[in-house]
Amino acid sequence: MKYYLNRNETNHSSTNPLLEQVYSILDSRIQFIDYQVENYFNTCTNCDASTSMEELTYHGPSTAKSLMKNLDDLLQFTGHLQDDLKLLQILQAWLKEETVQIVLDLLTNNKYLSYSEDNLEHLLKKEILIMYKREQFS
Repeated sequence: MKYYLNRNETNHSSTNPLLEQVYSILDSRIQFIDYQVENYFNTCTNCDASTSMEELTYHGPSTAKSLMKNLDDLLQFTGHLQDDLKLLQILQAWLKEETVQIVLDLLTNNKYLSYSEDNLEHLLKKEILIMYKREQFS
C-alpha cells in the first residue's frame, strides 16, 4: 500500500516541536498500516513450508475454498485498514499550527476513528476558520 511519505520529502519544516511530533506520530501510524497489510497478505497467500509440490499443484475444491476464504478475509481486513488510512491521511493533510492540538487530541485513544471522512474534515476546517476569525478580530 505504501501511502506514507518519505521523511526526506517532508513539507513540515516547522520550528514547532509539537507539530513535528504529531506529524511523526501520523507518519508512524500510516507506516504501521502498510506493515499490517503486507504481513497479513503474506500470511494469507503463503503456503506452508511443509506442503509438498503435489499439494501445491492440486486445484480441487478444498484448496480453492480455503484460498477464496483467505482472499475474502484479506479484502475485509485491508478494507478496514483502508478506512483508517484515509482518516489518518485527512489528519495529516490538515495538520497545521492551527490544528495541531485538535489533531493530537483526535489521535489520543484513536478518537479519530469515531468520525467519518466528511465529519473529520469538516471538524478540522471549522477549527481553522475559528482560528482565522480570532486573528482577524485581534
